[in-house]
Amino acid sequence: MNQRFAFADAFWFRVPLKAVVVGLCVFGTLTLWPALTSGSVHDEVRAAFGFGVLGWFALLASVFTVAMNDCRAEIDGRDLLIRFEAFFNVRVPLADIAGVRAIDPRPRWRYRFGLSTNFTDRISCSHGGPMVEIELARACRAKLWPRRIDVMRFWLGVPERAAFIDAVLAAAGGAADEAA
Repeated sequence: MNQRFAFADAFWFRVPLKAVVVGLCVFGTLTLWPALTSGSVHDEVRAAFGFGVLGWFALLASVFTVAMNDCRAEIDGRDLLIRFEAFFNVRVPLADIAGVRAIDPRPRWRYRFGLSTNFTDRISCSHGGPMVEIELARACRAKLWPRRIDVMRFWLGVPERAAFIDAVLAAAGGAADEAA
């Protein structure tokens, strides 16, 4: 049975993003509208291009908002799938998990708002909330757009930290028993 754990909600980014998109759409519409209603043909062409750019910006912001909702850690029978926005995903065999524990990284603000890495062996995925460290027995190849790196530790911001730790340990123990 698959167990799915969502990352914390990124309200700290979603609210300003929506405010910027709405503000620019209103400003752009008010600025471009006179060119459509009382401008020359060249002004109308430029205004249509401006509306196209404005629509593209709104679409791109919507894609980022959807990508933020696509953040999860999922445990199936043999693997732990970590997906964080559109930029990072990895599938870790449960048998390779050496340890799972609660952590409090310092400075706190540094690891709470998005994706970060030290580009050698650790990736941190968080939109806030309590953090969990997953340590691997051997390096796992992870896709961190646009590159791939070998990872030994994951720091995840999962609101249901205790349930997540218990689920990973139980699944990893079961996977180790199957492998033996």
